Amino acid sequence: MTPLAPIDWAIVSAYLLGMVALGIVFARRAGGFDDFFLAGRVLTAPILVATLISSYYGIDVLFGSSQLAFEEGVVAWFGYARPAYFFFLVAAFLVARRVREYDFRSLPDILDRFYGRGTGTTGAIASFLYSLPTLSLYGFGVLGTVLLDWPPALSMLVFGGAALVYTLTGGFRAVVVTDSIQFVVMCLVLALAVPYALDLIGGFDAMFEALEPHYFDSLGGLSMWLIAVYAATNFVILVEPAFYQRIFAARSGVSVRNALLVGIVLWGAYDWVVTILGMAARTAVAQGALGSDVAADHALATIMIDVLPAGALGFFVAGILATEMSTLDSYCLVAGGNVSYDLYRPHFRPDASDEELVRFTRVGILFSWVVGFAVALSFQQMLGLWVFMSSIMISAVLIPVMFGLYVPRWRRPRAGFLSSTTGLAAVVLANATIVLAGSYSEEQETFILALDVLGRPLEIWQEHSMLLSVPCSLIAFFVGLALDRDAPEIRT
Repeated sequence: MTPLAPIDWAIVSAYLLGMVALGIVFARRAGGFDDFFLAGRVLTAPILVATLISSYYGIDVLFGSSQLAFEEGVVAWFGYARPAYFFFLVAAFLVARRVREYDFRSLPDILDRFYGRGTGTTGAIASFLYSLPTLSLYGFGVLGTVLLDWPPALSMLVFGGAALVYTLTGGFRAVVVTDSIQFVVMCLVLALAVPYALDLIGGFDAMFEALEPHYFDSLGGLSMWLIAVYAATNFVILVEPAFYQRIFAARSGVSVRNALLVGIVLWGAYDWVVTILGMAARTAVAQGALGSDVAADHALATIMIDVLPAGALGFFVAGILATEMSTLDSYCLVAGGNVSYDLYRPHFRPDASDEELVRFTRVGILFSWVVGFAVALSFQQMLGLWVFMSSIMISAVLIPVMFGLYVPRWRRPRAGFLSSTTGLAAVVLANATIVLAGSYSEEQETFILALDVLGRPLEIWQEHSMLLSVPCSLIAFFVGLALDRDAPEIRT
């Protein structure tokens, strides 16, 4: 039986209908491809703050970080979340300014112009896979199961479908406006949740008494290798497709820099609140206030059901929906652009009209949603999925994009193509090998391949695949550079 009261249902329904209505309104104002995909390139710093923060932080962060905090404690902030802020600083002061020197529309567009069509195509495939709304839809499934007693598929269809409708109709302008609303809702709701959770467990003193000491260790009980992998996933920020889309859509590079600097402060606060809520849920389990069978990735939602009164719970559900819809819409739009602008246009219709590009972008949005839905139904663990998707993007794109931006003389076709294809193939092969030849660990919630190396046991976790694939991409880049040493530099 659902814990939502009639007033909660009214709040959630009004929120969903409002988001869809905004998409329909902006559908009437749609112009050409730049308007549909980049909102006319006029975003200012305040709008960028709202859309960057809300789109980059979804249920995968809300439930994923709280899951890690529930299991391991403050390492969720120190080891998992905090490294991201360094990469956002790099993006703010180095990447955004350099990218703005060129007239790009998408991340694969960079690879296409620096290294040629083959590399651009590989980058588009990697970007499409990374941008699948799998994590968002999976999060909606968790939400429906815990809060509404719905089957995961139904939750994905209802909540994910609402975000799909306004993205298909209104494009990036609808995404930006809804993100701004969702940004306010998600921040207010999380701020509301903390006092209720702390009141349930008896405050921070009770948390210190109930939890084991390692919960307050900045490294927790995780191995250094796993912390390194979690930290390394933040390299994806430097090649984050939705982030690049906002760079291209901004009024100026200064607007992007200022938005990111404000965002770092807000992201830090958001991550810390989520960490506290995850640890509060663990404390409640230890005290017997919550059942001992609470799943780690359900912990945050479960404790909110117990502590929030009618009305407040409705706003909490709306806040979770806001958190994830702002992510799903952004990535579906990026994936749609990969299909239309980065794959269809260069390979089939170089002279495609704006109307045709907008139409195929909508096809790509729908296609990405359907594929993401299918993958979400078959997946069972959020953190592992996030690491895998980040690994795809980092392995295929990071090396050629960074070298292309900062070492122009290395813009050689074979270097970019070998780096991107080798990285993509390596990460897929590594994951397939670990899953097929290894075994699933219920304790660690991941696939592990156990090997015997010179008489010593060695465990390779699925999360370790990036430690293999990125060096492969780097080596392949220099091999291509050697093969193309006499080729002329590609100029944009």
